[in-house]
Amino acid sequence: MSVAYTGTSAGIFGKAEAEFQKPKTSGESSLGKDAFLTLLVTQMKYQDPLNPTSDKEFLAQLAQFSSLEQLTNLNSGVEKLNTAQARQDMIGAVSFIGKDVKAKGDSLSKSGDKISTLYFNLSEAAAKVTVNVFDENGNIIKTEDLGTKAAGAQTYQWNGKDWNGNKMPDGVYHVGVGAENAAGKPILTDLKVTGTITGMANVNGQYLLTTSDGRQVFFTDIEEVVNPASTAS
Repeated sequence: MSVAYTGTSAGIFGKAEAEFQKPKTSGESSLGKDAFLTLLVTQMKYQDPLNPTSDKEFLAQLAQFSSLEQLTNLNSGVEKLNTAQARQDMIGAVSFIGKDVKAKGDSLSKSGDKISTLYFNLSEAAAKVTVNVFDENGNIIKTEDLGTKAAGAQTYQWNGKDWNGNKMPDGVYHVGVGAENAAGKPILTDLKVTGTITGMANVNGQYLLTTSDGRQVFFTDIEEVVNPASTAS
């Protein structure tokens, strides 16, 4: 008894590939489960019956195709999840418009006689607290010694003046707070600002909220909704 068999592994692959690549009617553009099984059965149909293991490399490739499909589906799922999360973040950011919030930040605003309040939190009691006020160019325009402060939440109210008592122009300023304990070691400080949210913008995938006095805070830095905190200087 003789078995007629012709063709190499490459030839077998060509036949399997040719049959698999027949015009599709389902409209599928990716290698799904059914297509994978069809290709596998087609390959086995054309393999050498006297040497069925000669095409194991091709079978390994088919397995890789299946793994690739799963990874593609996983990536697609992650992208959809990220899109849904971004949409939720946008909705959340929009909901803060018109509200007074407290957020992480170091900025102060001056508009006429109204100056926003800076909040800071001390991780422990401080023997000395120093505040530096900077203009928009990073220049120190005033330094104040606040003396001793207890641990916990504290506030700082700038009077809108520089070293010499001159009134500074309206605009956005920044504050740096330094504190040290009785042993002269630095104390961790956490700065916060307040303001009324009036606008929103997407900057590099993050939502930046604008306050009514021109300052900006990131949506993810908002910690709570508060009452207005601007006072007259």
